[in-house]
Amino acid sequence: MDADLLVPFGDGDGDGSPLYCVHSASGSAYTYLPMSGMLDGRRVVGIEAPGYDSDDLPPTDLRTLADRYARVVADDCGTSEACLLGWSMGGSVAYAMAWRLRAMGIAVPLVVLVDALMHHTEAVPATREILTRFAINLAREGGGGQVEDRVVAELRAWPADAPVTQAWPLLRRGGLIPEEFDADTLNRRFEVFRRNVHALHRYAPEPGYPGRLLVIDGEDSVHGHQRWTDVAQNVRAVTVPGDHFSLWRGAGMAALVEQVREALREACPAAQKVRA
Repeated sequence: MDADLLVPFGDGDGDGSPLYCVHSASGSAYTYLPMSGMLDGRRVVGIEAPGYDSDDLPPTDLRTLADRYARVVADDCGTSEACLLGWSMGGSVAYAMAWRLRAMGIAVPLVVLVDALMHHTEAVPATREILTRFAINLAREGGGGQVEDRVVAELRAWPADAPVTQAWPLLRRGGLIPEEFDADTLNRRFEVFRRNVHALHRYAPEPGYPGRLLVIDGEDSVHGHQRWTDVAQNVRAVTVPGDHFSLWRGAGMAALVEQVREALREACPAAQKVRA
C-alpha cells in the first residue's frame, strides 16, 4: 500500500499545516528525524521511496513518482493544506508534487528545497559514477565524515563491466559499508538509488511555479548553474553552515531548523492559515 511510504515522525499535534519531507536519492526519509521535533509541535511526516524497505521499486520518471506521492499526501493530510520539504533529489520531487497538489485543490503554503540541484541539462551518469555516489551517500548519511577520496580509491579495483555485487567487498574492506548491510540489502538499495538518479537527471522542473519557495543551500556545497529563481516566481534563498551532508548536523542543522521554523510560521501560522 502506498500509505506505507509515509513515515510519521513523533507525535506532533500542532495546529499548523503538516510538513511532508521527501527522501533523497538514497530513498530514506530518516535524515529528517532530528529536525522533526524542533518545529513547534507541527506534524512532520517523511516520505520513503518504494523499495527502500520493501520489494517494490521506484519508477525512473520523476513526474510519475511525484504523482504517486501527491495522491498519498492528499489522502493523508486530512486538511486542505500541506507543506513540503525535500533535500537533494527530494527537493525536485517536492517541487513537482506542489504542482500536482495545487491541481488537486490542496493549497501548498510553503515548499522548502534543501541543497537541491537541478540536473536535467546533464547526461545520466554512467554506472561507476552512480555507484560512487551511492557509496558516498551511504557513508555520509550515516554520519561519516569526508569519504569521497576513500570511495574512489576502493572502487579503482572494480571493473566497470562487472556486476555491482563485486563492489561490496571492496567497499566493506575500506570500512565504507555498515556491517549489518548484507548483499541483498545493498543490491536493492543500490537499485533504488540508481533509478532515482536516472529520474532526477531526466526531470526538467516545470516553469512558472507561483507559490512560496524557501531555498536553503549549504555554504560549502557545490552550486549548479541553474537556480530555482529561473523556474519559480516567489523564491527566498538563504545559506546555512556546512556542505551537502554536514548541514544536517551542528551549526548547519540549527540554522536550517530556524529558517524552516520561521518560514512555516509565516506561511501557515496556526491561528490563521495563509493559503497558497
